[in-house]
Amino acid sequence: MGLSTDLPVLGDFDGDGKTDYAVWRPSDGTWYVILSSTGQHVSQAWGLSTDIPVPGDYDGDGKTDYAIWRPSSGTWYVIYSGTGQHVSQAFGLSTDIPVARDYDGDNKTDYAIWRPSTGTWWVIFSSTGKTASTPWGLSTDVPANKPTGE
Repeated sequence: MGLSTDLPVLGDFDGDGKTDYAVWRPSDGTWYVILSSTGQHVSQAWGLSTDIPVPGDYDGDGKTDYAIWRPSSGTWYVIYSGTGQHVSQAFGLSTDIPVARDYDGDNKTDYAIWRPSTGTWWVIFSSTGKTASTPWGLSTDVPANKPTGE
């Protein structure tokens, strides 16, 4: 059973085209997933209590990867589902809001943040590795996909 402090996370962790039931538990930094293809319960320790879960398909294999963003250092930590490789990427400030999605259309999740202090979106495109910024929004705005529990 889940805890009241668990955070729901969205993703297709088994690659069957269906969203799996999943939560991230900040108290122990563990992901708990029920795979829709088999009903199997899986868990993965990945993250600290102060991290923000940012699941996505960072390696482009059609499966959601376990990923967290650490505001204290502005660093992203990802476990690629295709290889099990652990990768990290410094990107963002402690006051930023992670908004990881596929911004360049290559079927891979891009590292992205929204900076409330300037109303600017920053993205590292996975297809090119280049960084781009777009001013959009006021510092009083909140993106619609801001992670819950913050």
